Amino acid sequence: MENKAINFEFTSYEFKPENGRVIFNYKTEFKDKEPIIWKEELILPQNIPAEIIESYKNQSNVKYKQINKILQSLHIILGISYYKFYPVANISFGPTVRTIGLSKNEAEFWNVVYKKGLGEFIYRNKLDFKKLPKFPYDNVIHNLIGDSELGIQSLDSLSVAGQATFRENNILTSKSYLVGVGGGKDSIVGIELLKESKENLLAFYVQTSIQSKNNLQSGLVDEVIKLTGLNEFKLQRVLDTKVLDNHQYNGHIPISAIYAFLGIFTSTIYNYKGFIVSNEYSSNFGNVKYKGQDINHQWSKTFEFENLFNKYIKENISNNLEYFSILRPFYEIKIAEMFTRYSKYFYIFSSCNQNFKSSESSKVKWCGKCAKCVFTFILLSAFLPKKQLINIFKNNLYKEENLLNLFKDILGIGKLKPFDCVGTFNEAQTAFKLAQVKYKNDFIMRQLEKKLNIDSSIFKIQKENLVPEKLIFTIFKKVLIIGYGKEGIASKKYLQKFFPHLKIGIADSKQGRGYLDKQLNYDIAIKTPGIKKELISIPYTTATNIFLSNVVDDNIVIGVTGSKGKSTTASLIYQILKDNNKDVELLGNIGKPMLEYLLEKPFDSAQGRPQNKIFVLELSSYQLDDIKFSPHIAVVTNLFPEHLDYHNNLNNYYNAKKNIIKFQNKNNYFVYNKNNKLLDKWVKDYNGNAVKFENSNLKSNLLGEHNSSNIGASVAVAKILNISEELCAKSIENFKSLPHRLEYIGQYNNINFYDDAISTTPDSTIMAIQALCKIGKITTIFLGGQDRGYDFRKLEKILKKHNIKNIVLFPDSGNKILKSRKGFNILETKSMKQAVDFAYKNTGNNEICLLSCASPSYSVWKNFEEKGDLFKKFVILLSKNEK
Repeated sequence: MENKAINFEFTSYEFKPENGRVIFNYKTEFKDKEPIIWKEELILPQNIPAEIIESYKNQSNVKYKQINKILQSLHIILGISYYKFYPVANISFGPTVRTIGLSKNEAEFWNVVYKKGLGEFIYRNKLDFKKLPKFPYDNVIHNLIGDSELGIQSLDSLSVAGQATFRENNILTSKSYLVGVGGGKDSIVGIELLKESKENLLAFYVQTSIQSKNNLQSGLVDEVIKLTGLNEFKLQRVLDTKVLDNHQYNGHIPISAIYAFLGIFTSTIYNYKGFIVSNEYSSNFGNVKYKGQDINHQWSKTFEFENLFNKYIKENISNNLEYFSILRPFYEIKIAEMFTRYSKYFYIFSSCNQNFKSSESSKVKWCGKCAKCVFTFILLSAFLPKKQLINIFKNNLYKEENLLNLFKDILGIGKLKPFDCVGTFNEAQTAFKLAQVKYKNDFIMRQLEKKLNIDSSIFKIQKENLVPEKLIFTIFKKVLIIGYGKEGIASKKYLQKFFPHLKIGIADSKQGRGYLDKQLNYDIAIKTPGIKKELISIPYTTATNIFLSNVVDDNIVIGVTGSKGKSTTASLIYQILKDNNKDVELLGNIGKPMLEYLLEKPFDSAQGRPQNKIFVLELSSYQLDDIKFSPHIAVVTNLFPEHLDYHNNLNNYYNAKKNIIKFQNKNNYFVYNKNNKLLDKWVKDYNGNAVKFENSNLKSNLLGEHNSSNIGASVAVAKILNISEELCAKSIENFKSLPHRLEYIGQYNNINFYDDAISTTPDSTIMAIQALCKIGKITTIFLGGQDRGYDFRKLEKILKKHNIKNIVLFPDSGNKILKSRKGFNILETKSMKQAVDFAYKNTGNNEICLLSCASPSYSVWKNFEEKGDLFKKFVILLSKNEK
């Protein structure tokens, strides 16, 4: 009778930081025989930092929780090496690890990793996916990243933390990345590209052995690392000797997933930025379907796994740790082409599996018989001279008749895509055809050349990738700036200064209708905010994302957005911080491009990255629409319909605004208006510290209830940074209104003129009317501009309620603002001079004339600034001629 496994237990793990050892224990239990006890050990090569040892002893702080969670994760992923011998649906956790537990999301993650990571194993052994476990979970969600309570916080309780503690919790201090090295061309290309970034890099390598008796790695990786010039971090993984015994089943496991967790574990212990791998786009494509499931030998190298793993790490370990593939945008054939630049590695590298079967370096790097050898030979044959390639492989594989069926399988005209790390059929066929002239007389080429085709699309850069903005210009060489206004000009200067090797192109609407067609000739675009993302057909970034990628790790970023009040609020926050001796800069949509700041200031770091500053950024919905970072403190002043022509609908507009908190973590803050019900809904699924603000009664020169709200938001931010309300009051009292924001122009000919050109929606104009009606009588107002389909019914009621009789209507929306013109004195014009002349003739003594158009300016003027400046100009000029 067969001995049947009934349970697999993740028994226990033990971390010994003093001697750099981690021990993992497992148990396979059977119905009719004694259990098999498994033991695996990790050996760390360097002394573990004293603070890590101390925090692990204390068992209470954030670092301890992070370490314990990554150890639990390692316990589960390393256990797959022993689980596979006797796969069983039942699993359990030993009493010492059961107390940590898994959340529902974590359990789902592990269900997917075991199911898809063991897909090839299930297929080859003709098993049922039902044999795989369903990981148990607790209904209680564990807060394992930070100590802070979630939800609404009182300002008083937040203020005691102070700026120093806030900075410590939010800024990553590590300066180095671990980079995986495997000995093949991919990791070589990845490292060489990364070296151009001037980032601090450490070659990461997992040396696997069986109880120290049988090293499963060759000296190949050591040779490659030596040529890279990088220092190395070699982690030892010692497997249980019983893996060499005969067991019920054996087969492939998701080794790249194991390396991913080991890299993040090492990053956590030694405070590195994260772990970079060199997985290509081609790995996304599987081998075969089995029982309705896609079977992919390389699943744990796919973008799907990369995304899942990133989410798991950021939710459960640390929001600061990074994991990504530097080569994700490229097909394998493109990587092979890039590899030919680095000739010093030609006779060292190998991806043939024979190099990973002994502790001695093989004299022959390539066996010339396996799928990896054949696929690599095909790719390189397209780019290297024939003689050089044959010298590398010590053989011309196109002459080997016995390899015909293997060639067919790799080229997609055989039985099945080989279960090895090989690329897609299209790229194999394309490389084969590109090599046709050089190898036209060889057997394999003569047999297959007429059955194959070239697919040029595989050389294109793929959009799907998680490469950080600060590194993208090390892998992409041709950059197109789309939109060449103030921000586009700053972007070009930034690239020229820090990345002089790049080919830079410009695409702007001034160049004609076909300006966007230029994208076809470039690797990546920098999109300016006014260009809709739907118009971009190649990978792209933005100046906002480039800037944030350079500052979020080492500085405090305060982002301010809202339908109205964001400029005033951002300026108030800046003034309060500056008056209280903070090293602060005000940038963004308020006027100064962010990248312009990086150009002007001398910094010590290689790529112009400042440190230990506070940045206050005004962020528009255009900038937030495709943002990849959130500020440490996010402020939303208010929300109402705006920019519907750009975002297509109101929901898209609000979602763009919500991105300001999308990437925040448990140590970050969301400061929002307590009177906005939509913002209250955002808090329900928010992970950070939500801080409600209300209108402030502090003395100021700013008019209107909306400005009292702006002041309240500014004070809330100041308190988070440990600045008292008393200190805020001094700054607020001296603060002057910004240009074109209910700005008092003065009294001319006994008429009070106010410039509120910034108001480009009905809601903001209503706020301006309500503010001014508290201090005087408005009898003249200028309305209209670009037609964005706004609903003006409420505005019309307000005009009638406050008896505003004299109305100037500018095109195009002017003729849609009033449903009934009865009782109004109306001038329709596109001339600001005529409008101001009308105001002088119809506005009474001590009454108010207000420029607040409830529509964007673009139908008549370049922007609201030009409109407001013209208003001021003619108010002054015409005052001499009137009355």
